[in-house]
Amino acid sequence: MRMTVALAATCIALCVVAPAQQDGLLFHASFDEGYHPDFAAGPTTTDAQCAITEGGGGRVGEALIAWRGFRGIELFLSPWYLTAGNIDREQGGIEMWIRPDSEDLFDPNVRSSWFHSWVERDRHTAPKVFRIDTKGGNLRVFEQDVADGEYSNHMVLPIEWQVGEWHHVAYTWGDGERVLYVDGEERLRSEPGRGLPRLGHFFRIGAGAWGMDRAEGLIDEVRIWDRALTPDGFRGLEP
Repeated sequence: MRMTVALAATCIALCVVAPAQQDGLLFHASFDEGYHPDFAAGPTTTDAQCAITEGGGGRVGEALIAWRGFRGIELFLSPWYLTAGNIDREQGGIEMWIRPDSEDLFDPNVRSSWFHSWVERDRHTAPKVFRIDTKGGNLRVFEQDVADGEYSNHMVLPIEWQVGEWHHVAYTWGDGERVLYVDGEERLRSEPGRGLPRLGHFFRIGAGAWGMDRAEGLIDEVRIWDRALTPDGFRGLEP
């Protein structure tokens, strides 16, 4: 009887996990129950000091609140997650909803990082970075791996967003192409011819290296895939 119950529980667990793996989903954080991921193909998460909306303040359910400095409570320390198993360098995609909540969105001197990974141990001689950010009224995707043949890819898209608006951002890579989508529409395409730069051991959502360049706004429904999807495959665009 106990064995039967154990087998049934195992079957249920497999049925829950298998569809996400078959879909090619490597990582999903909805932030509905906190900053821990809803699903992670690799390791889950590390400690963080951050806040989540209450009462359905996100694009879907709740969202991660990112801010600079203090807001009368505590310093925002962005959640960070282990890269191994959760990002495929050769091909994949990242999608998320972001809502800038500050006029810093248009400040040319302020960079707000929404997604960031950096190999810190050799940053002085061979920086390797992957970053999705906004600066000076532009949405930007920056890749750099100086140690690997001066390889870099910098995509800059002028945006006319309004403070407090939600926008869906997706970046895909594979087969030598990079594509940037905004609100389900292809906006930029480049052909650097390689996979992502060598990634650090972890990635941050809502801030850059060491917690700097913090985004000022909300982030919701972050998904990472093991293949370069088109808008038809983005789960975050679903109502």
